[in-house]
Amino acid sequence: MKIPSLKLTTARSPFVSVSKYYSGMSNQFTTLSDDKTIEKPLLDDRSYRFIKLNNNGLRVLLINDPSTDKAAASLDVNVGSFTDKEYNISGLAHFCEHLLFMGTEKYPKENEYSNYLSKHSGSSNAYTAAEHTNYYFQVGADYLEGALDRFSQFFIAPLFSKSCQDREINAVDSENKKNLQSDTWRLYQLDKFTSNLAHPYSGFSTGNYQTLHTDPVAKGVDVRDILIDFHKQHYSSNLMSLVILGKEDLNTLTDWAIEKFAAVPNKDLSRPNYKGELVYNPQQLGKLIKAKPIMDNHKMELNFLIPDDLEDKWDTKPNGYFSHLVGHESKGSIIYYLKQKGWATDLSAGAMTVCQGTSNFYIEFQLTPKGFENWQEIVVITFQYLNFVTDDAPRKWIWDEIEEMSQVNFKFKQKMEASKTVSTLSNKLYKFDEYIPASYLLSSAIVRKFDPEAIKRFGSYFTPENLRITLASQLLAGLNKQEKWYGTEYEYEDIPQALIQQIKSQPYNGNPNLHYPRPNNFIPTNFEVTKAKSKHPQVAPYLIEHNNKINLWYKQDDTFEVPKGSIEVAFHLPSSNTDINTSVMSNVAIELLDDELNELTYFAELVGLKVKLHAWRDGFLINVSGYSHKLSNLLQEVLTKFFQFEPQQDRFESIKFKLLKNLKNFGFQVPFQQVGVYHLQLLNEKLYQQDDRIEVLQKVTYKDVYQHFKQNIWQSGIFAEVLIHGNFDVAQSKQIRDIINESMENVKPWMDKYNEEQFHLQSYVLQPNETIRYEVPLKDTANINSCIEYYIQINTNADSLKLRVLTDLFATIIREPCFDQLRTKEQLGYVVFSGTVLGRTTLGFRILIQSERKCDYLQYRIEEFLAQFGNYVNNELSTEDFIKFKHALKNIKLTKLKHLNEETARLWSNIIDGYYDFDSRSRQVEILENITKDELVEFFNTFIAKSDNTGKLITYLKSQNPTEFTESKKLHSGIINYLYRNQIEIDHELIDNLVKQYGEHKDLVLVAKELSDNINVNKDKLLKVLNKAISYPVPEIYPTGKLVVNDEEFRKNRELSGKPKPVNALTKFLYNEQSHL
Repeated sequence: MKIPSLKLTTARSPFVSVSKYYSGMSNQFTTLSDDKTIEKPLLDDRSYRFIKLNNNGLRVLLINDPSTDKAAASLDVNVGSFTDKEYNISGLAHFCEHLLFMGTEKYPKENEYSNYLSKHSGSSNAYTAAEHTNYYFQVGADYLEGALDRFSQFFIAPLFSKSCQDREINAVDSENKKNLQSDTWRLYQLDKFTSNLAHPYSGFSTGNYQTLHTDPVAKGVDVRDILIDFHKQHYSSNLMSLVILGKEDLNTLTDWAIEKFAAVPNKDLSRPNYKGELVYNPQQLGKLIKAKPIMDNHKMELNFLIPDDLEDKWDTKPNGYFSHLVGHESKGSIIYYLKQKGWATDLSAGAMTVCQGTSNFYIEFQLTPKGFENWQEIVVITFQYLNFVTDDAPRKWIWDEIEEMSQVNFKFKQKMEASKTVSTLSNKLYKFDEYIPASYLLSSAIVRKFDPEAIKRFGSYFTPENLRITLASQLLAGLNKQEKWYGTEYEYEDIPQALIQQIKSQPYNGNPNLHYPRPNNFIPTNFEVTKAKSKHPQVAPYLIEHNNKINLWYKQDDTFEVPKGSIEVAFHLPSSNTDINTSVMSNVAIELLDDELNELTYFAELVGLKVKLHAWRDGFLINVSGYSHKLSNLLQEVLTKFFQFEPQQDRFESIKFKLLKNLKNFGFQVPFQQVGVYHLQLLNEKLYQQDDRIEVLQKVTYKDVYQHFKQNIWQSGIFAEVLIHGNFDVAQSKQIRDIINESMENVKPWMDKYNEEQFHLQSYVLQPNETIRYEVPLKDTANINSCIEYYIQINTNADSLKLRVLTDLFATIIREPCFDQLRTKEQLGYVVFSGTVLGRTTLGFRILIQSERKCDYLQYRIEEFLAQFGNYVNNELSTEDFIKFKHALKNIKLTKLKHLNEETARLWSNIIDGYYDFDSRSRQVEILENITKDELVEFFNTFIAKSDNTGKLITYLKSQNPTEFTESKKLHSGIINYLYRNQIEIDHELIDNLVKQYGEHKDLVLVAKELSDNINVNKDKLLKVLNKAISYPVPEIYPTGKLVVNDEEFRKNRELSGKPKPVNALTKFLYNEQSHL
């Protein structure tokens, strides 16, 4: 998301260094809060300073983190898509967010910012919301100042250059088209479309080609002029909040903030206020909206309009009381009762701020077909529960539980990723300058006061007259209206009067199925941290027990010192996945178990404990994590239920329905989220395609699942791999070991003698010089986007660390040019990315594009790009840049873990992948230090440029409704492709003008002549290329590769890779008292 340049009038030149002028001069800013007054979590070792620049009113939070390996910054502008209405151009604020990245007066090269970040292990992003636009980046800790200098110019002197304008309009259009078949976006826009048209909430915030190009052109309006005015009028420093996080001390960060951002213009604007208009007029309440979704879902949403009292009630949060009770899942709750009746599978509830002064309280149901038939009865039941809660006096003990856990969660909060930290804080920084004390800057989520009156007042808005109901199902017929932007079929009518009368005539009346939850027994009370004995953090865990039935790994937390832990258990049960039938039945069984445990796990989740259950490869994964005090008790309850579980027939049909729905709806996800799954299911043994799973699941009966889980899966025996990590000493870890061993005592070992190769699965091998083209038609026949994943399998033994490092280095170097060429310059689509792919035992590289263009054309452009990139690698990559890329990759490899869960995930992946290579990253860095440029060139020429040593899997996820491209777009692509292939610098403004002038008339001779007059091109060769581009834009050789349409055809007689081999003998990790000292 990027931008060109605009010159703004400022008191001083934006390029003049002002560090000496401001450095050390505290009269240039006002301190609002600092490290002495800001309330911090116990383990937060960062230092903070919250200031306001005196010359332009910019709010700035400086964060010193001396141990960070990533610096970051975010600037939030208190202006968003609601401002579009002022200009009558939908998507204008979003367009500004895109274009702002594309060059500034000081740094006019359009990819200067992204290129700088790429070379220094950085990344960036931005988003546009209703009242805010948020920009953020992170970068290697040593390179913050340079990134800040480039970043600050977005808000001082952006170019908004003409040459980038049309391309970024196309990017916005592509982003919008990515969402056209998403039910989340469609239903959200439908709610806006049926709201008060005088309120900016009703607008179309994303924008598209029509709103940003076609309509303005028809009105004789230059959207660039409007954009410049929008930025000039609304991007004011006093509406901005900046957060900078770095390893430098607070004084240095303060100097940089002043030096880089004091020149941001201040128009002294007031914060946008939308209290003058209602989001929904009275006549738009009491409404029923019926809509037809894309996915096969039955969904109902109850939406109550609530005055947003966040500013007055920030410390009491009455909405949280109702979110807690309405969304509860224990016995007595709405969802528990509806599950018993077989009417719903899920419920979620909570408040969402629409804008200053207005919020909505949502209750969302996922219904079964039976529930859809009885949706009106569900509304009545919901109101019975709401009446029960609102008629009763607010219960102090319930609020106490909410308050206690908000305190605990803040007290032991761990660090987030640097970019997420700054983006989150910048978005809410204005609140601590206006209505929340600045000392609560980090702790505003804490619930501080019990306010029964506020709770009662909040509950008074739960009336049918204040309600909008949205009912979405493909079973709905006779929907005669169509939403403008997404085309959603809908009907809009009053809530049936009979239903309103039923709600009013059937209040709570002591319904025994609806009541308060019981007190939560899982609330932790012991937060003592057990200190590790080792003087230095240990890289690898210890092996506490190692035999033919269990490998139990243990590592005490010696880094984060939090009262938390995680217990990971992988039960290998080969009979659970011998074929697709047993795999499907195992999946149904574990979902039934998860459903049975739901009340227990929900209580645990409320107090920071998590339980995850999955069918996996050749068995099941069980994870419990959170506060360590009661974690072993939770594990024991889960394991007892797992080994004694009796699948319940009365829940079988609901669970089967839910699983079938999820499998069928997979094909209606956005294409780029599907294509990698097809890849994984094709290349890895004992994974099966979605359609095949659907076919099997439809035939599965309760008896099948019962017999499978109670008898069949245990016949081959069991082997457990376990990791205990966190706030546990050795004695506690052995107690947990005993719990696991006791739970397995009635199941025989799988192996007579331990053999690690027996329980690790493999991947399928692509032969050298083999190209497989795997084609899948999109299930969503209305989706205009296709997707390609171009995968090169580099090695079939992922234990080759040098090849892994070379692949990662190549991926680091190519990432930004790939995005810049295929997305920004060629405009192939909004979704373009590349990177290393690790399979179970394989190593590869991929490029992925989601696009309106057909897959054969995308393959052609990828291969052309790789061929041209070879010239860069072989001839243009300087030693200086090569060293920078190496350093960037080194920083990524050495990225410090931010919290305990990250370390758990790293340890666990090293266990279950079968390599047990716990110090892999440090060894990779050693290899990286010694890699030469010649070795990288050889790698490219051996594995990327040629196919002699590699196989390719090119997955085509093909739209059944592809866009037919205009002559102008074909011409534009032909010119760009020719110039790129011949390494001629591209003048986008010239090309855009030529295409506009001649494109639809196909006057190619004049196009070629004008280009040859302005650019050093061969006119005759260019004319030949353009004629071909218009008649057939893809060379005749495409598509290439052997066509495969199912996994059975692909896997027939195909070789499997070798099994992973441990890097070290497991005996090296065996625990003894001495090793732990």
